[in-house]
Amino acid sequence: MAGMLNGCLLALASPSDAAGMTYGVAPERAAPMILAQTRPNAPPAPNVEANIASLRQKIQITPAQETQFSAVANVMRENARAEASAAHQPPANATAVDDLRAEVQYDEVELAGLKRLLPALEALYSTLSPAQKKTADAVFRQGPGG
Repeated sequence: MAGMLNGCLLALASPSDAAGMTYGVAPERAAPMILAQTRPNAPPAPNVEANIASLRQKIQITPAQETQFSAVANVMRENARAEASAAHQPPANATAVDDLRAEVQYDEVELAGLKRLLPALEALYSTLSPAQKKTADAVFRQGPGG
């Protein structure tokens, strides 16, 4: 389950943003992250809208499911903004302890995003047909951006 949802968050980032993410990233690229002050009005990652459109198309969201899907899409946007504002380069003189502390803080941002996404996804999933559920299961295992 965690792998499926982590894939969701990975798919939200653009390729350049994904380098700053902790899952599926080489350790030498994952360490340079520190938590910055969250900017609530920051725009979401550039790829998030494409990922939302792709998810809508793949699952074939019906008009009756639009409200639940919009809730998922909004959480995806919020999570993309939160993660984009959290991923920054540490100072050149950062220690291993500083890097690990930053990694933990970033993982906390990521976990908060997963916790926000879960109820919205559960609500959407409960409205899906069996065929849509099968598609959603496959899509979310690889991330909603495909």
